[in-house]
Amino acid sequence: MRLAFLVFLTLSIALALGGWTAKLALEESSEIGTVRVGPWNAKPFAGAPGADPYSKAFLSRVGNLTLGIGEGIVFLAERDSAGAELRRECNYRIEGQTPLARVFTLVPYTDDGRLIQPGEGRAGWLLSGDLLRAEDNGFRIALGPQARPGNWLATAGDGGFILALTLYDTPASSASGVASLALPTIQRETCVNG
Repeated sequence: MRLAFLVFLTLSIALALGGWTAKLALEESSEIGTVRVGPWNAKPFAGAPGADPYSKAFLSRVGNLTLGIGEGIVFLAERDSAGAELRRECNYRIEGQTPLARVFTLVPYTDDGRLIQPGEGRAGWLLSGDLLRAEDNGFRIALGPQARPGNWLATAGDGGFILALTLYDTPASSASGVASLALPTIQRETCVNG
């Protein structure tokens, strides 16, 4: 009986420590393969067949589907260009250009990955074909809870959020040159609650 208890105890400790170290390894390795461009982060090889095992395990754990190489690339921003956390109660100015792409979307998500629903009659995303552009093909987008003229992407509620810029059918999703891309800046203007 004592031998069975010791075997059970040993296996329990081994499984608990193994699970804990596997979780820790996935969390600590989340930066592997990440490319930073200003406030934007991307994992250009996450959807590739040869992606590193940590990226594959992390994506399996969170349940995200990724775009394959050649399909597109997703850039995420949790902070503005000055390094401050993006907040739903604040107004931002997003301006610049995107790399060549057939189409792109700009979508705000909550920290747990849900689309921010700004309210009835307002879309929770912007599509590149709907943007007003300058002569140089650049654009300026107002992002925040307060309506503004021109390109406006509405947010609602309080708390942090993640902004996703997805480029579809773009050469930027190839294996080279992602870090040298020019992406729009994100500038905080005012906040509704202070």
